[in-house]
Parts: sequence; structure tokens; C-alpha cells
Amino acid sequence: MALSAPEWLATFPEQSARAVCLDPPYSTTPNAVRGKDDGAAGTSGSPYRLFVETLRETRRVLVEGGVALTLCDWRRWPDVAYLGSTSGLRIATVVAWTRTRPGTGGLLRTAWDPLIVFSRGTPEAIDRAAVKNVVECNPPHKRAHPYEKPPELWAHVLQRVPKGKVLDPFCGSGSSRVAAESCGHTWQGFDVDPAWCPREDEP
Repeated sequence: MALSAPEWLATFPEQSARAVCLDPPYSTTPNAVRGKDDGAAGTSGSPYRLFVETLRETRRVLVEGGVALTLCDWRRWPDVAYLGSTSGLRIATVVAWTRTRPGTGGLLRTAWDPLIVFSRGTPEAIDRAAVKNVVECNPPHKRAHPYEKPPELWAHVLQRVPKGKVLDPFCGSGSSRVAAESCGHTWQGFDVDPAWCPREDEP
């Protein structure tokens, strides 16, 4: 039986990771299901239960001062912030991920998303450099994974984090690996879809 994301995180010792990258599937249905255990974001409850369990395991594996880089969109921002706080994490900052190529939208086209940075305790940074909480980078033109994110997005925060282990329980194409290793971290990732799980012969 395949592991889930929280079950995979549960295989790591307590306080063993410096950072966790989270880009979970917030919805498994094409349309919102308002009023069905869905919270304020208007999506079905099942992905939220998965995410709550993942956040609890994330806090457990993070060292004191460690961070969880959590992607969402403006619709889910309130719920994700709330779920993180109820899992024992605190919001350290929110990064605005902006793009020059806009996405979909009715009245206005989407050109930014929030990257919520949760922490276990007070977040630890390598120095006091004046790095802004805004990063501009576009997704790849030809994406290997349908929801592939640019490594620069993860690296914008990981470059500020002391060296250590980075975990990604929704690793997809592995862009967080590229980012983590470029910043001097070690990385381990998992994806429930075996097509995206790291191969056994990979370090």
C-alpha cells in the first residue's frame, strides 16, 4: 500500500529537517463544493484533511527555527494560514510570487500567488541581509509536471535558511531539489504518484 505525504513525513525523526517545501493538491475536484466540510476556501474537505495531517507532521520534523514553505493561492490563503496556526506553526512571513506571464482569471488575470513561510518557533536566518519578500519568476514554458514550479521560487527562501535537510512530501518534478541543492542543503522528496517519486538509484 502506497504511503501518503504525512505517512512519509512520519518516517523521519522529530526535529530532523531544517525546511519543508509544501505544494499540496488543495482540490481533487474541478469545481468548488460550497458547504460540504470545505472551510472558507470552498473546496472539498478531503484535501484539507490531508493537509492538516501533513502540517502536523511538518511541525514535528522541523528543528526549532525551521521553516515550512507553503504555496497556495489567494482563495486559500485564509484557510492555509489558519490550518498552519492550529498545527502549532507560526507565520514568519509571506512571499509574493509574481509572474510576467499572467494566468487565468475573469475580471483580472492572476499574476501572483502567496508563499506562506511558517516556522517552528522563531525562524532562523543566516544573516540580516535585506532580501525582499517578493520574487519574480515564471514557470517553465514546457513543464515536465502539470504544476511544476520554478526552482528560483523555493531558492528565494532557502538561500536565507541555515544549511540542513530539506523535505518535500509533494515533490512532483523535483524543482525543490534543484533549489535546495543549489543553496547547499541536502534534500529528500516524495510524491504519491510513483511516476514522480525519486528513483531508488538517485541519492
